[in-house]
Amino acid sequence: MKINKRIVALAVAGAMVAGTVGLSASAQAAEITPVGTITITPTSGNVNTDVNFLDSIRVDTGAPVGFRLLSGTFVYQNGVEIGSVAQARSTSMVSTAGTNGLDGNPVFMDRSIIPTNTFVSSRLLNNAALSALTTGPFELRYYYFASATAPNRATDPYVKLNMTYDITTGAWSVATAPVVSVPTTTSLTASASGNSVALSATVKKSSDSTVATAAAGTVAFFEGATQVGTTQTVAAGLASISLTGVANGTHAYTATYTPSSAAYSASTSAAASVSIGALVAPTDTASVPVGVTFNIAAATNGGVLQLTSHDSIVALGTATVSGTTFNASGTLNAVVDDSRQAGSPDWNLTGVMADFTAPAVGTAPVRTLSAKYLGWNPTVTAGSVGSAGAVVLPAPGSPSGLKTSSQLSYGSTSAADPQVTTTTVAALLQLKAPKNTAAGNYAGVLTLTLI
Repeated sequence: MKINKRIVALAVAGAMVAGTVGLSASAQAAEITPVGTITITPTSGNVNTDVNFLDSIRVDTGAPVGFRLLSGTFVYQNGVEIGSVAQARSTSMVSTAGTNGLDGNPVFMDRSIIPTNTFVSSRLLNNAALSALTTGPFELRYYYFASATAPNRATDPYVKLNMTYDITTGAWSVATAPVVSVPTTTSLTASASGNSVALSATVKKSSDSTVATAAAGTVAFFEGATQVGTTQTVAAGLASISLTGVANGTHAYTATYTPSSAAYSASTSAAASVSIGALVAPTDTASVPVGVTFNIAAATNGGVLQLTSHDSIVALGTATVSGTTFNASGTLNAVVDDSRQAGSPDWNLTGVMADFTAPAVGTAPVRTLSAKYLGWNPTVTAGSVGSAGAVVLPAPGSPSGLKTSSQLSYGSTSAADPQVTTTTVAALLQLKAPKNTAAGNYAGVLTLTLI
């Protein structure tokens, strides 16, 4: 089912490629939580032709409390500091140079306003000050310091980006992270009606048995070694097919998931059997076939999965300026009831936000604000059967915020069938609109989908 929610937010006027990164700590330095990412442009270059080392740098996790007086960018190799590659940034850094993370917000600096922005980078990798850098892997570290006069790189936290350098050719690049496949399992259900058979396959993560909603690829169905029907594309972890004209007798089917990339592993289901038509007459005249039947009663509440309550409007109120953005927040609430039989497919509640618009006022035209500037932090209440989806940060913390469909909650049927299971989910909606957003009363539609 689809339920549309209208979210009202009031605002007052006021080409990057990610590398493989992680908020990290050496054996001496403090570790930052949660893990964040660094993004730089360009992601490769050559010191023999580069005008600047970096054109932009972004860190999606700001400085922790207690480390907000100074920040700097350094090169390390084999755990040894080689030197700095950018001018140190203090709380008095001019706003036109970008954001330095010292207020706890994400970092973003580029050369679009100041082409000679030395806070982005101030020297190339072959600079005399970096003469100790040799061919091989190295780290670009973005530090946060507790002191502006005595920064301590042995204890203060940092974010690192793994890179490589060839001193002979002068080439450098962001290191490519190896792809680690997520192990999967595939389950299959089969049901018969007359001479038709419905097969439904679910691809799950082996680690926690949740539906692998992001697993791309195909599912093929087999009876023995023979494929039946056409290969189906996986959508939100599910693939199904209907077979017609199936011969009388017992049939056992399996489903094989084939991923379209190395992000997920392949898997094959256990056999699922169905019987079609009347019992076959025995060849032994001393044997008498006896049919055995039974009935499973429908679960309470009609045996359905449904979104039983939800907010119709979430007002984010009046946005206030903090740093370089207009910020506002509000809470979305929803309740999922599941009265289906145990063993039914897992459920998934997702949401996707359409762009915000503000109506024309006087001579001012209709204004639009991208939905990517809205994010959420889902939670479920104690006693709920389902689980909360992942945090989605507003852009640029994540590339597209809630403009891309994101998981709000997920779960499976209870083993205590036929009792109704309930999941109460809430999401803190967070808006971070650019500071140059035009004034107006903005509204948009958040569509929740429960499958």
